[in-house]
Amino acid sequence: MSSGLTVVALGGNAVSPARGGMRFDAERAAIASAADELTDLARTARLLVVHGNGPQVGRLLAAPELGDPGSLDVHVAQTQGELGYLLAEALETRAERPCVALVTRVLVDPNDGAFEAPTKPVGPVLAARPRGAPAMRTPDGRGWRRVVASPRPHAVVELEAIRALLATHHVIAGGGGGVALARRSTTRGARAARSAVVDKDWVAALLATALGAERLVFVTDVSGAFDAFGRPEARGIPTMRIAEARERLAGGVFAPGSMAPKVESAIEFVQATGRPAVIAELGSVATGLRGTTGTTIVP
Repeated sequence: MSSGLTVVALGGNAVSPARGGMRFDAERAAIASAADELTDLARTARLLVVHGNGPQVGRLLAAPELGDPGSLDVHVAQTQGELGYLLAEALETRAERPCVALVTRVLVDPNDGAFEAPTKPVGPVLAARPRGAPAMRTPDGRGWRRVVASPRPHAVVELEAIRALLATHHVIAGGGGGVALARRSTTRGARAARSAVVDKDWVAALLATALGAERLVFVTDVSGAFDAFGRPEARGIPTMRIAEARERLAGGVFAPGSMAPKVESAIEFVQATGRPAVIAELGSVATGLRGTTGTTIVP
């Protein structure tokens, strides 16, 4: 096995059943498919997998007596255990290499402006605007969703544990962006940011940079980054230099809740390491890494 590290940011749709079903047998099947995609990588390089968890947290928030948006820290920890276990089992069986899943905490700045302007939708669609909670209308205008803060991560509490585990194992960590702790410099006395979630793409880039990864791959449900996405004139972007990516971000080319965080995170990694980052569709990771599909961000 190569000593090189590949960090994979696995989108929430890749570990969730199609068409919104949330039965565990369907979830196992979705995760098995994602593990099939990663098996060749896992046989040739060390993997650190950071996964999404939006649908699973949404399931918990919709459950009677469990759905508490003020306890997102617990919900993120719960789904890290659920998805980490299933991913570790599926990947270990296929790659025949040891895998371990780690419940992960991240530090965020308690003064981050995101706490004053929540924008991250969580939980199910509601028929009426919830009382006493920030909310936004759904894009189709037919309902409401609660929104919470999504502050930027600046440190991963378990970083050294992840580094040590990678010497012998593939690692699943930072699931759902990790449990957010609101403190700047140390975990001592840190309080959970109970109504906040962290974008898993930012955590993947943070870990990839800190661990000196050779590659950072964002696996999503579209074939790469696009100009004019969703319009008749849409064009895929095979390669972007950092300056080109920043120009497109400034021009609003990428959607804030989906592609923009991936491109922003990719820029951070590429600028810090001089190594490429790839945005690839589930089913096309190998060709994305070869540069024949997807989008590659380069210095």
